[in-house]
Amino acid sequence: MDNTVIVIDDHDIVRLGLETLIADSPHLRLLGSAASLRDGLALIERHQPALVITDMGTGDSSGLATVRAVLAAQGPRATLVLSMQDEMLYGEPVMALGASGYLMKERASAEIVPAALAALKGELWMSPRLNARLLSRTLKRHRPDVADAGESSLTPREREVLDLVHQGQATKEIASALGLSARTVDIHRANIKRKLGLRSAAAVIASGTRRT
Repeated sequence: MDNTVIVIDDHDIVRLGLETLIADSPHLRLLGSAASLRDGLALIERHQPALVITDMGTGDSSGLATVRAVLAAQGPRATLVLSMQDEMLYGEPVMALGASGYLMKERASAEIVPAALAALKGELWMSPRLNARLLSRTLKRHRPDVADAGESSLTPREREVLDLVHQGQATKEIASALGLSARTVDIHRANIKRKLGLRSAAAVIASGTRRT
């Protein structure tokens, strides 16, 4: 079994910690690491690793846009997403995009090696809590009478917009980052406020403190 791994994370301490954990495992082989998405994609193209472990946010990218770029570069090979963002907010869209697993950074030291080995065997890795959420969502697709509300009802694009709002970016900056018109971003922001039950832009920004 190919056990090669590349790590992408712009936090030096986290990246070095992951490198150490992977290097210490006799079942994994570290090919390299990168502190930016651009450098990470270059490593993927050069080495074609069996597994990429990537943060959701790097210095030159953030949120689901990072995940999409890595998944596109990896193709059918495995990708684990490591994040500080609440798995109940981002885990579902990340898995829906095709990731092999979603892992909170607070659990990385204990779980990264077993998660990597599971991903390399073609298995999915997620917490029992996230697994229960995905099972519930699957059941709801067959239960039209059950309404979904709150953050779990946000679309992947709305989650990207919300993530950038929490980073303090204005409408024009978000539009430029996501390749959208300012009008489209405003529509997404209005939908976010409605779904989260928030009345103002300030309330949308403040909502980010619950998951940081």
